[in-house]
Amino acid sequence: MLTDYEDSQTLKPYYEALLRLVLGIPQRVPVGTKISLKSVALEAGKTEGSIKKSRAVFSNLITEIKSQAKKQMESLKPGSLEVRSAKLKTGKAKSEAAEYEEKYKAALGRELMLLVQLEKLEQQISKIQNVTPIKKR
Repeated sequence: MLTDYEDSQTLKPYYEALLRLVLGIPQRVPVGTKISLKSVALEAGKTEGSIKKSRAVFSNLITEIKSQAKKQMESLKPGSLEVRSAKLKTGKAKSEAAEYEEKYKAALGRELMLLVQLEKLEQQISKIQNVTPIKKR
């Protein structure tokens, strides 16, 4: 069980991270992340490979992670991972498109401002009598 773990300073962050992943309230990884040794380690604030299968201290933790990962996979609907992935990609593309649209509109605004400035300067030049235009109209 997730709450029945050794109260050691080594394993406590890992079990707490696993519990957050199971409850769907992770702090360091995206919500809905697949439960794995890597995701639990990252959620615990450690490096990806910090949970070593070769170390006996991690054996119960690894068993619990695998058990919770299996439960998570069984509870997911078929294709839900693909749908979630597609939604993330769509959201990213939409935000990127909105960002480019803002940049485009800002560039158009600058262009119009420069055209107005050019028109004013051309009018000022035409009012001055001692200036000979390079190009005759």
